[in-house]
Amino acid sequence: MGNRAVYCLKEDGKENHFYAHYGANSLSPLLRLWQAMEIQKQLPENQSLAHIFEHLDYGGGYQEEHLADGDMFFAQIEPGEVGAYKDIYAKGSQLEMWVTLDVDGNQCVLEYNPNCSWYRTMGSYSIDLDKGLENVRRLLEYGEEQGITDFNRLLAIYHNSTGLAEKLEDARGSMRLSEYMDSPQTEEQYRRYREMLEREEPEGGQEEMER
Repeated sequence: MGNRAVYCLKEDGKENHFYAHYGANSLSPLLRLWQAMEIQKQLPENQSLAHIFEHLDYGGGYQEEHLADGDMFFAQIEPGEVGAYKDIYAKGSQLEMWVTLDVDGNQCVLEYNPNCSWYRTMGSYSIDLDKGLENVRRLLEYGEEQGITDFNRLLAIYHNSTGLAEKLEDARGSMRLSEYMDSPQTEEQYRRYREMLEREEPEGGQEEMER
């Protein structure tokens, strides 16, 4: 299990794609980009963000030597494999989100896969990168003041502050309703109701026959 996503990073006119096993949420894209930009300031030779993404661990640190796959946040997708990932995203629910971080165009776009029943009504959202990164900085500052380091708690705060919490709950409500309508219990209730209607004689029917 995971929260699987594909990230497309647009930087200096180039596109690089990455798979993130736990990246399908609204906070990770901006948080990881913010971490990479902070690391970029410290590294010599002006390393690209794409290079830093390849070396980013789950703690947001830079690992010169790659750790085991399970300890790295991103896995680079080779250019020839991107089409296969797009096909997987379009046809199923294995990939839950497609994220575009357009550094050149100052845009972050979050696409929720409608094939995932829990995201069916979510659609896509975009935010200016500079505004999004400032939101992350303020969130981390607030978390530090409050002693909050747990990612899920920070994510909940972020969802509430951006209005995504309500949209996610609406999407889950739609999923639950759909599941209920398709359930065996609902089908059984419909069957009993149809049988009841078939047994009931229309009011006044017998009287009309006797006349």
